[in-house]
Amino acid sequence: MKYLHDYNSPVHVIGHCEAVADVACRIGKVLNEAGGTLAPPISEVTFESFERDGGRIGYRIDHDLTCIDAGEARSLDLDLTLAAGLLHDMARVEENHWDVAADFCLREGLPEEAKIIRVHMMYEFTTDAMHLTEADLVCIGDRVVLEDYYAGIDKRMEYIIAKAERQGNMAARPIILKKKEETKVLLRQIEDRIGMTLDELMAD
Repeated sequence: MKYLHDYNSPVHVIGHCEAVADVACRIGKVLNEAGGTLAPPISEVTFESFERDGGRIGYRIDHDLTCIDAGEARSLDLDLTLAAGLLHDMARVEENHWDVAADFCLREGLPEEAKIIRVHMMYEFTTDAMHLTEADLVCIGDRVVLEDYYAGIDKRMEYIIAKAERQGNMAARPIILKKKEETKVLLRQIEDRIGMTLDELMAD
């Protein structure tokens, strides 16, 4: 929180970061109660870049290289999740805010937070709810929070589509809808693991 205030992040951005961190940590907590993850710590994760629709760059985890053996589950790091969630949009008002915020975290000695923040805008989720990382938690939180409250994937994505179309990007709708459906598959897996829906988890 000190970094956010010292950086002069706008109040509405701080509210968004708090909400994303809250959602991410709630999901991480119940996943830990359900057995944790088979993915390695972020410090050992390799993010690979790839070309997305329209030539944009995306990031994903190469699980063939980084997944740990079955039976060696670990708890998701909720302190890291909280910090990365709180700082992920600290520089939102700046161009390429993900890189600006990640570079800030590196200068402050927060390399794992920086690693998550740098990919959060272009991140492709894992397809297996047993191999979630802290990056997945933060990015899921960012996909279901509308400004400073939990809204769910449908409402959040409709907001993103409307914003893109207001800016003249009429090709955005099918791309975003495709990503939404892919995300829903993972969300359903998570809900099966934790025995409740995200709406129920975030009910209060």
